[in-house]
Amino acid sequence: MIALARADDRLIHGLVAVAWTSSVAPETILVANDCAATDSFKKETMRLAKPAGVKLFIKSVESSAKALNNPINDSKRILLITASVEDAERVYSLLDESHKFTVLDIGTAGIVKKEGETYKLVIPGVYVSKEEYEAAKRLAQKGVDVFCQANPALEKASLSDMGKALEK
Repeated sequence: MIALARADDRLIHGLVAVAWTSSVAPETILVANDCAATDSFKKETMRLAKPAGVKLFIKSVESSAKALNNPINDSKRILLITASVEDAERVYSLLDESHKFTVLDIGTAGIVKKEGETYKLVIPGVYVSKEEYEAAKRLAQKGVDVFCQANPALEKASLSDMGKALEK
């Protein structure tokens, strides 16, 4: 079961390893990222950053969806991390109806800015581009609770707050 899906372009870092893992209490962290799945250096740095006692898997988006659709993982508490809202949307589209996530936190997405995209600050530490917002809206229309939150102890911003930030 996916306890939380989080779009965070830094994937696993201190905030995820400490704050989010403490808040969500996952048995497993699944990083769904095509680039990281084939980059041994990225894999090793994420393995070093992961908290003790939590399993870590780093797979492509497609392989992640296959793993999440496998009934063997139904009883496991999973923290799903993607680098972007678009990747979260890709995972979502590949999941069986009974395995779809219901909550997406847009974390520090936008810290590592993509060339050619304009990002707006939504709340401290969380930047969103128009493309990310559009993907978030599509997920929300499918019933996913989408919000921005950098840290589980800090403020949350809603999907409408994201839209307002982009209008400024």
